[in-house]
Amino acid sequence: MNRLLPCLKVCDIETTISWYKDFLGFECSFKSSIKNPEWANLEKGELKIYLFKDESGKAYASNIIVFEVDDIKEEYKSVEKTGAIINQPIEKGLFGQSEFIIKDYEDNKLVYVQKKT
Repeated sequence: MNRLLPCLKVCDIETTISWYKDFLGFECSFKSSIKNPEWANLEKGELKIYLFKDESGKAYASNIIVFEVDDIKEEYKSVEKTGAIINQPIEKGLFGQSEFIIKDYEDNKLVYVQKKT
């Protein structure tokens, strides 16, 4: 295996694309259709996230993505500047690493963890 690519089920793909672009700097590299896409790809450098439309609406706030970062303090400052909602400031996480948590447009948790050195 070479990589693991997260897939998020979301209720509103268009607004989710905008959120990841505006707050985290991702770009939409593909949508299945111009209006009401069923799925989309987001990219930022080597990072990729796939979005799939959840017709039932049950996927709201049910996803978690973990980003491993080299410098947790710099990432925190960067995310804080965008105005993203921070659920948990930097603190020691479950596995002993420094972490902070934000939430996206659909209340999914995005956990940033300090890379172990």
